[in-house]
Amino acid sequence: MAYPPRPAGRSATSTMPAALPDEPSAAPAFAAEAAAEAAPLSALGPPSSAYLSRIVLVSTLGGLLFGLDTGIASGMLVSLRSDLGHVLSAREQGVFVCATTVGAIAGALGAGKLADWRGRRSAMIVSSVFFALGSIEQAASQVLRELVLGRALVGVGVGMSSMVVPTFLAECAPADVRGRMVGANSLLVTGGQVLAYAVAALFYTLPHSWRWMVLLGAVPALAQLAGLWTLDESPRWLSAHGRHVQARAGVVKLYPTASSEAVDAYLRGFERGHEERVDKRGALKELFQSSNGRRALALACGLQAAQQLCGANSILYFSSRLLLMAGFSANPNVPALGVAVGNFLGTCLALRLVDRLGRRRLLLGATAAASVALSMLAVSLGQIRMKDVVDGQGDGPAGEQAGAWAYVSLVMMIAFIFSYALGLGIIPWLVQSEIFPGRLRGVGGGLATATNWTCNLLVAATYLDLVRLITPQGTFWGYAGIAALSWGFTYVYLPEMAGVELSDATRLFDAEQAHHRGAAQGEYEPLRPDGEEWDAEDDEPSIRPVARPVDGADS
Repeated sequence: MAYPPRPAGRSATSTMPAALPDEPSAAPAFAAEAAAEAAPLSALGPPSSAYLSRIVLVSTLGGLLFGLDTGIASGMLVSLRSDLGHVLSAREQGVFVCATTVGAIAGALGAGKLADWRGRRSAMIVSSVFFALGSIEQAASQVLRELVLGRALVGVGVGMSSMVVPTFLAECAPADVRGRMVGANSLLVTGGQVLAYAVAALFYTLPHSWRWMVLLGAVPALAQLAGLWTLDESPRWLSAHGRHVQARAGVVKLYPTASSEAVDAYLRGFERGHEERVDKRGALKELFQSSNGRRALALACGLQAAQQLCGANSILYFSSRLLLMAGFSANPNVPALGVAVGNFLGTCLALRLVDRLGRRRLLLGATAAASVALSMLAVSLGQIRMKDVVDGQGDGPAGEQAGAWAYVSLVMMIAFIFSYALGLGIIPWLVQSEIFPGRLRGVGGGLATATNWTCNLLVAATYLDLVRLITPQGTFWGYAGIAALSWGFTYVYLPEMAGVELSDATRLFDAEQAHHRGAAQGEYEPLRPDGEEWDAEDDEPSIRPVARPVDGADS
């Protein structure tokens, strides 16, 4: 029996598993996106480094704002004192922290629809406005409800930015640097957190210092708002919405040395990918109707849930409070700065490794290390007799200064955050930006981002209660267990996508084998359309596995 030859323009070494034959009509968006690669990117020539740098610089200011406005919460909790008329109770601290998260959930859901309707750049412009308005509202607040309103406005900007910036970067980036370009956003998130902790430590002894902390966020928001007007919209989004002249101009701007024929072939690939989808209505319905769409969504949402439920943000939000309770009473923002620096350095290393080691291997190793660090943190916290672990007036373990176990706890906090930044801090955002086809990237990314912020809200809302009910060490033992379960989820469900074109990445979910660890590692022979193995006499399979085929591997 003869089988159709490999599609034109597709490399014999394409790194994707074979598609199963029983679902071609169930997932038109995924099949169409996979067919969209008409010309290899190498035919376009080298990208414009200056324009790519401008895309990264302007877009990732959203990441800087994300980190700045979430990181500042820890310093504010120990700096507010009675500036709002009274010392905040444990419940009020929880409301303060959760306000940003509630706004982020709304922002993430709204950003998905807005990014698909009006474009990625338009969604980033709206997020910048929310960042600026929220920062000004917080700085001017006189009572708790005004401060909470400002936090919620900032949260909307955070949620929108966290969804749309990775999507925009992924759609503009060449495949060989996509991991680093999308990861740059996570780097700026951690950089913003370092800046927030540094400002909090510097201003800790000044009256009303928290007002200057939050007002600082308006500066990069306004800078991003101005910079976005100098960027073009994503060519993929323009092509999907029939704006082909602008899409062509965008590709030429990204690849200025490309021949006219190469640009035309590249754009024809986009257009063929959209033909099957142009008359479809209801991207959300389309996402859930196809089994491979559900697989991609489950993976994206599962990784985003794992990122939050391991408890990293309980440390980032409450590190100053926890370190104050552990005995760092002089200025808890100083050791907390070390936690933020660990997060930043871990992200820097992740950017160097993510395209070299691959998403899967890096996430597995980093998550295992994070689980171990959380376990050791739980042990060390159990050795400290804390006088007050929740309310705002506590001043350390029975009023004493930090002892040896407090320093062990600090080291373990830094070790955990470093490991978290290497894997769970960056890879869920990267995977989310890669696994959905263009038409569904906004709504799929929006749902995954909303999952992230919903789990973030769950952690923020329950942390203080958990500390009170089961002690700090019990709480972190729980987080260690969740990190271990996250390792198992990654091992079973995450395929490797390093170096794969966006239009090819969706093919990972066309195959039932994508749920098998062999498929995730590429350790199987691709199947023919009739489900049998390829024989020497057959036409060459159109899709090759990621790694060297392994004889006898499960199919």
